[in-house]
Amino acid sequence: MRALLLTFSWQELRHHPWRNAAAAIAVMLGVALAFSVHLINASALDEFSSAVRSVNGQPDLELRAAGGGFDEAVFARVATHPQVVLASPVVEAQVRIVRPAADPASTTAADNDNDTDALAGPALRIVGVDALAIPTLAPALMPRPAEDAPRLAIVSPGQVFLNAAAQEAVGADATQLDIRWQGRRHALAIAGHVSAGGPPLAVMDIGAAQELLGRIGRLTRIDLRLAAGIDRVAFVAALRAAPDWPADVQIAEPGDAAQRVSNLSRAYRVNLTVLALVALFTGAFLVFSVLALSVAKRAQQFALLGVLGLTPRGRLRPVPSA
Repeated sequence: MRALLLTFSWQELRHHPWRNAAAAIAVMLGVALAFSVHLINASALDEFSSAVRSVNGQPDLELRAAGGGFDEAVFARVATHPQVVLASPVVEAQVRIVRPAADPASTTAADNDNDTDALAGPALRIVGVDALAIPTLAPALMPRPAEDAPRLAIVSPGQVFLNAAAQEAVGADATQLDIRWQGRRHALAIAGHVSAGGPPLAVMDIGAAQELLGRIGRLTRIDLRLAAGIDRVAFVAALRAAPDWPADVQIAEPGDAAQRVSNLSRAYRVNLTVLALVALFTGAFLVFSVLALSVAKRAQQFALLGVLGLTPRGRLRPVPSA
């Protein structure tokens, strides 16, 4: 009986080749419509994210050590990569601000070498940056020298630029910043400010920061800006697949940038998702309509097979394959 059903189907295909070809094309178009909208959705979101990061001065990717730091030879490697437009090395450390004693005459030698609760100030994050690359990737960290600052304060050792919270912690009129790092006290000159908000922050030249923190030849992270149209997922996979890539260097999108892009593009993503669902339901309706029309055209054949003894389940099973 199944052979008889296939015979009927073959006769249908022979007598109406163009109609069946159009039905097959309609099915393919319905499936392709939903898939194409999905691809457009992903591509549009990627381009939108890249545009937001470019306008806001955010890196596309961030290379960060799993713990401590990594060799700065990694920077030379990624900076010369053909798919990288800009790379910015960064050195970071968490130090403690040391407040001056209220009575300098009562300060002993032990107080100069060991931090006490009376002298210990708030925590301060020191960030060493490349002044030539930072304006594009992180404009909020761009040092802005004061009027009386040295001419080359941006690249001079011992010069720091504070944000509003750090300036408030040391005093509005302070010209010197005392910090404690690994049990030693260091005095730095305040040469200007940065516009970054948040907790106390001090920015200085990356070379001076490496020397101050004892991290010559070491980096904490590298911010990357990729060329337009580069697939970040494929780029990350290619770097990780390299045989000599350091195992302790992690590659990821900056968390704050991802959250900001997510917030800005929420409505856009909802609209594209709704469009994809509409395309999916439209394609499903198109496929159902074509199959229903094909079955309706062969109603007499199915009725004849029922009279000859083929069960309803037996008549229904070959319909999708036919």
